[in-house]
Amino acid sequence: MKHLLSRSIKTIEDAPITLTSFVIAFFALIITRLLIENTLGLFQEHTFFFFFFEFTHTFLFFLCSFLLLIFLVRYAGAINFQKAVSVLLFGFLIILTPPFIDNAIFHGSHFWSFYAFDGFFGLLHRFVTLFGNNPDMGITYGVRVEVVIVTLALGFYTYIKSKRLKKALIVSLLAYTILFILGTFPAWITLGILSFQKSFLAISANDVAGLFLTPENIFARSLTDFRSVLNVKMSIVYGILALVLTGFILWREYPKYFIALWKNTRLPQLIYHGGLLFIGMALAFLFTDAPLRFDFFHIAGAIVLLIAVESTWIASVIGNDCFDKNIDTITNKTRPLIENTIPEHLYRTFGILFFITSLIFSGIMSFSAMLLLLGYQAVAWIYSAPPLRLKRFPLVATILAAFAGILVLIAGFLAVSPNGNLSDFPLSLLFYLFTAYALCLPIKDFKDIAGDKRDSVFTVPVILGAKKAQLLIGSLTFLLYVWSPLLLNARILFIPALFFGSLAFWIIQKGTDKEDSFFAYRKLPGITIPILVAYGLIIVFLLF
Repeated sequence: MKHLLSRSIKTIEDAPITLTSFVIAFFALIITRLLIENTLGLFQEHTFFFFFFEFTHTFLFFLCSFLLLIFLVRYAGAINFQKAVSVLLFGFLIILTPPFIDNAIFHGSHFWSFYAFDGFFGLLHRFVTLFGNNPDMGITYGVRVEVVIVTLALGFYTYIKSKRLKKALIVSLLAYTILFILGTFPAWITLGILSFQKSFLAISANDVAGLFLTPENIFARSLTDFRSVLNVKMSIVYGILALVLTGFILWREYPKYFIALWKNTRLPQLIYHGGLLFIGMALAFLFTDAPLRFDFFHIAGAIVLLIAVESTWIASVIGNDCFDKNIDTITNKTRPLIENTIPEHLYRTFGILFFITSLIFSGIMSFSAMLLLLGYQAVAWIYSAPPLRLKRFPLVATILAAFAGILVLIAGFLAVSPNGNLSDFPLSLLFYLFTAYALCLPIKDFKDIAGDKRDSVFTVPVILGAKKAQLLIGSLTFLLYVWSPLLLNARILFIPALFFGSLAFWIIQKGTDKEDSFFAYRKLPGITIPILVAYGLIIVFLLF
């Protein structure tokens, strides 16, 4: 029997697995779990809103559970990361069992499996009593059986691998602790938030319920029933946690991939896209009656939106890199596909994952934002990918790039605007911003002149030559700064606009193809963006 168990465990550990196969298998498990729940619930009619947040909450909860337990499995079996993923993924089949157990026990009577709510001392009592004495609400019988099986299975696996009872007991205790914290996570969040407002020990289950079940609005997202409030708020929390854990694991286990991806995100563009989002949100506060709040979930919600926007940008970068290899071999030799730091098939998988992340995270906060970021990806595809590859045509390419930026700005506006539409957005301002993006975006093309020529991509610098293009783009940038006081009807901005516009013009003229220069073409976006940010802060300070 011992030999059979060891051989079975080795078979599971050695199962072939890739990032793509893991993602597909994990999604399949979550969808199967939701299918089982709805089948046993006789497919009660629900809205798309309900199903979407049931999915995001379930998916992100189990993803965080997986990412936390993976460290424990690796320690338990003293195995490498890939084998630990195979073992834990096989063990995650257990998540399919709680609905069957609860349905068999309750025989169709009402129960709701979610979390246990309690104060600090109540949580300690629940920890030593396997979640307390109310198994028809919160942590049901099915979940408790699941927790017991996982705890015992990890302890047994540790003992089989190490032959050390003490290590097996430690792993079991750690596994139970992780699962207990996840099963009571809203209570711990409440303790952290409300401890600044009242005594830590005075926080009770009612406070947890009040924070996580009371209908409210998070930006433009209206939450009208307690189950939706819980699903949305925990999706926000788990989304941020999952991103942090994923980044940490990638950095620790595959540092070469992590560094290559980070270097290729192009920091000026990250700042640019984040700025577009927050400008859109700020304009919504300015032109609508949206309340400005700085509580935990509004701040966390803004972070989730930011992650969605940056993921959209990174996904478009990865797609563009796959079609720009001819250009990058000349002008961008440090790109991952040129340096072979990431295999192309894996690089494409990363792109798909960033794309999925952008849709899920934006959908949590606003379906309008999700649709707009989906539109961004569509624009980025026809911009970069054959057979259209519209980046070859200068005017069309610039318009598309500016339009993609406007989509991000509008996504920020609609995520906050209580009206959920653009009726309150001044069209003159929208046109000005679109024009500004279209006229300034060619700054990024100077560094690619040689590669673009080779690949027949006719940007403004390719057509006019570097110096004439610098004069044209610099002049247009200057005019945009000077035009802004007229648009905002604020004469007080004329001197700052003149100063920052002149500074931007001068910097663009100083641009050079010498890579070691402070004004190297590659650095121009990173130099001009802080100037724009500074001018924006001046506008806020003087006008608002």
